[in-house]
Amino acid sequence: MSAIAPQQKVSVHEMLQLNELIRLESGDVQKTKAMLPMISDPDLRQQLNACLQTGQAHVKALVDYCRTHQIV
Repeated sequence: MSAIAPQQKVSVHEMLQLNELIRLESGDVQKTKAMLPMISDPDLRQQLNACLQTGQAHVKALVDYCRTHQIV
């Protein structure tokens, strides 16, 4: 048995959900970037930087998934 599962076709509903997730996560990344210069507290700044990195990783993972599955 192969360790790699065959790719299943992504449904239209799933494509719409992926689009919405990318849009929402990208918006959160932009808001976080905009807030960073206004934050003077070092602990809060560190937390926001961590959130920014996580959000960017989520967007990259979702976009990579779409590219891998040939979703526009």
